[in-house]
Amino acid sequence: MRLVRVAASVAAAAALAAPVAASASFSSTPASFSPLTAFAAAGVTPRPAYPQQNVLPVWPDNPADASASIGDIPYDEIAPKLNALQAASNRISARVAGKSSGGRDLYAVVVTAPETAAEAAQQGAWRQLIEDEPVRAREDAALLAGYKTPLFVNGNIHGNEKEGTDAIVRVLEQYATSTDPAIEALLKRNILIFNVTSNPDGRIANTRANSAGYDLNRDLTIASQPEARLIRDLIVEHRPIITLDLHGYVNPTLLHPSTPPHNVNNEYDLYIKHGLPNALNIESGIAALGYPEVTRARIPFRDDAPGVWDDFPPIYVPSFAMLQSSIPYTIEAPLQPSGTGATAIRRADIDTDVHDVAIKTSLKYIQDHRDQVIFDQAEGYRRGWAAEPLRDIPVGYVEGWGEEDKYTTTFPRAYVIPAGARQRSAPAVKRLVDLLIASGGRVTIAKAAFTAGGNTYPAGSYVLDLRQPKRGLVNSLLEPGIDLTDRVDDLYAGPGAWSQALTWGATVDTLWDPLPAVDTERVYEGVAAGQVAAGEGDLVLDPQDAEDLLALNALLDQGVKTQRLADGSVLIPRTARALATAEATKHGTTFKAAPSAWTGASLDKVVVAYNGGSEVRDTLLALGFEGRAVTATTLTTTLTPDVDVLLVGATLNPATLNAANKAALDAFLARRGGVVGLTAAGAAFTTNAGLLTATATTGQSLVSGVANVVNHGGPVVNGAQPYAWIFPATWYSGLGANAVVEQSYAADPLLSGWWRPSNANNGQAQAAGKASVVHAIAPGGTGVVLIGTSPTVRLHAKGLQPQLGRALLWSASQTTAATAVEGTAGGSVPATLALTLGTPATFGAFTPGVAKEYTAGTTANVISTAGDAALTVADPSTTATGRLVNGAFALVTPLQASGGGAFAPLTATLKTYAAPVSNDAVTISFRQQIGANEPLRTGSYSKTLTFTLSTTTP
Repeated sequence: MRLVRVAASVAAAAALAAPVAASASFSSTPASFSPLTAFAAAGVTPRPAYPQQNVLPVWPDNPADASASIGDIPYDEIAPKLNALQAASNRISARVAGKSSGGRDLYAVVVTAPETAAEAAQQGAWRQLIEDEPVRAREDAALLAGYKTPLFVNGNIHGNEKEGTDAIVRVLEQYATSTDPAIEALLKRNILIFNVTSNPDGRIANTRANSAGYDLNRDLTIASQPEARLIRDLIVEHRPIITLDLHGYVNPTLLHPSTPPHNVNNEYDLYIKHGLPNALNIESGIAALGYPEVTRARIPFRDDAPGVWDDFPPIYVPSFAMLQSSIPYTIEAPLQPSGTGATAIRRADIDTDVHDVAIKTSLKYIQDHRDQVIFDQAEGYRRGWAAEPLRDIPVGYVEGWGEEDKYTTTFPRAYVIPAGARQRSAPAVKRLVDLLIASGGRVTIAKAAFTAGGNTYPAGSYVLDLRQPKRGLVNSLLEPGIDLTDRVDDLYAGPGAWSQALTWGATVDTLWDPLPAVDTERVYEGVAAGQVAAGEGDLVLDPQDAEDLLALNALLDQGVKTQRLADGSVLIPRTARALATAEATKHGTTFKAAPSAWTGASLDKVVVAYNGGSEVRDTLLALGFEGRAVTATTLTTTLTPDVDVLLVGATLNPATLNAANKAALDAFLARRGGVVGLTAAGAAFTTNAGLLTATATTGQSLVSGVANVVNHGGPVVNGAQPYAWIFPATWYSGLGANAVVEQSYAADPLLSGWWRPSNANNGQAQAAGKASVVHAIAPGGTGVVLIGTSPTVRLHAKGLQPQLGRALLWSASQTTAATAVEGTAGGSVPATLALTLGTPATFGAFTPGVAKEYTAGTTANVISTAGDAALTVADPSTTATGRLVNGAFALVTPLQASGGGAFAPLTATLKTYAAPVSNDAVTISFRQQIGANEPLRTGSYSKTLTFTLSTTTP
């Protein structure tokens, strides 16, 4: 343990107060600047003025809310309190900023002095100027005097760590109506942003996770949960000087800064120079509370060994915020208020006081070092624009800073995400681009084709120039990462590496120099344009992304009958072309022309029974499969005849099932229901069930990162990248004779991350060359797949999810087989125009002296092999053409005819055809008008008519 103590926070702050000189020649944007042009350049709308007050919906009283028993604020009382504060004060602005995974309101509250619209526009412009033109911003006297420095406080991210919310409400109540001139002045120079309870579902249920089952403080890298997305968005929007994430319970109170390993992309000198002194100030404030239980703090940077409490992966709120040029903290209140009664309430009150101290001390730190913290936030952005290397922070920079703290990286010049043939997945590209932009990165798109790094890229390729203010954030998400194994003995929570460029399924190229010489423009969302092969033939979909599986499962849900081909792709019949086009548009999926010859198996809607919890459940949902949770006691009710695959994501031992559930499993396997097993649990199941013998070995729990793998081919891994995400890694040996190894770990299995053995059998050397993906046909015909990588863990590895989807498709389609070979069959059709008439039409008797309309009808049968045809009727006679005659007498009004449409005098077109037709029955009607004064001659009026079927394209 480092146990090196800093003598005094004041001395430390003073020693680090000297600004770093800026590059005199550097300019990131044009010199012209105004609030409106700043926002337009950034692609955002101007910030509206405060207050922005809203009447929040009030939730019904919930006696089951776990907060009340220890004196904390029940969730249903938060909205009424915020409504009352808004009514009482024009300093408070509250809104429902989102919904939790369980559907509850998430409250974002801003506290600041009221603003005019012009003042608000100026504040927004200054905030943008700090990021866009940092040199100019930190030399702007008006900005330094008038900019409202932001503080962001995130409360209750772990639902059973409640007191952060109570401290936030206390601060809101104190600042709302205070007449203290110091508070009034503070709110004129600061803007405070509070996420009051970021996990209301967990708060009510007294659970760490949200209602979907996720630890939100492991989600900031991908923001899979709505609560995490709000935290991310508030940080990106407000760009806080200091970020506080309020937790419990570690005694003594734990405060950042953290131990190494530190994220290699941070400007750590700009953080630690403020992070440590403010932590010491918070510690002094906590001790001053006077509680005997709380006399000091635990500051991991000062007090713990490397790896005990690190800030390496940006999955945590503070780690993510640091990449936004914020000074972030986890604040772990000290006392677990378990149980009920006075003791629990006292502990909760002390925890609330601790968080209150952290908020107010941090706000004071901003005020005491205002120019410096603005300067240093701008300095972080300036270094990004200028592409300066990370600083080599000398030992002793702050007391306790040593060689063990030095983690750095070399930034490439740019990343290129190709469009066109070199890109393996357009939907994966869109997902990655959207993540980068939402996280605060800047992405451009090439307007023309270009060449860089020996590759040619088409227009539409994305270019990420790392000369940008948040280059560390972008690089942290895209670079491969480093191998930490030999640097630290432990990690706090992992992962040791996460590279979205290697684990999210898109092709991403790294360019070291120079920047591509091509015109680009900034974009604010990714685009994936779906494609469908031209023509009228069958189509094939090769699932390489979750969106591909969503499109396929949508077609299966609509009743499309497909064929799963031997290589893992899926044939879509030509009759479903219109449906495929709709799915391609929706999901950005590519449907190619099907091969003329293929071998495969019939595939319709796939239903999956699964165990393994929320991560397995939500991965199936992301792939579009219907999933049904199953346990060892519910096989009888879950393995119904429509279930196609059993996905074993956790322990399920056939040997310990009761008779009824064992019978249900046996029946499922007897009808060749498929089995997909994950990690060691899957191998244990397939071995115990007699399906596939496999011995699984798993690395210790914190083994994690990007693995090098070798793809040997097969329906599961065809098209896969040579990388996999592991958390931890599992590999298979002692495989049965029916096993086919599709993928194995490479000779050097760890590309980046942390992998130390915990015994002689689970290190990297033991995993090298061993199977990571296996498929087999069991003796009874069941399709079996084992996957030893981590396609479901934390929902992170988007690029591995399609492998799980392909495994499910393959194992579900072992009951039927089909083969198609292109051949010829045919016959000839003679040119045919055939017309047959029915009984002649007759009007009956005409009545003299009475005005009347008479009708008659006949039929025609039409056969035509021509490209078009027309059926007409004409009067060929030269005597009273078009009128009925009786010897020398003719009717006054012309005869009219119709083939189902409007009546027309002869010659009349009865019906037209745009394509060949066989045995079309046409009803032909005639109409004759007789006037009241029209003379009629005794006898019969008639005319011989000619019906013609003709064509212009025989």
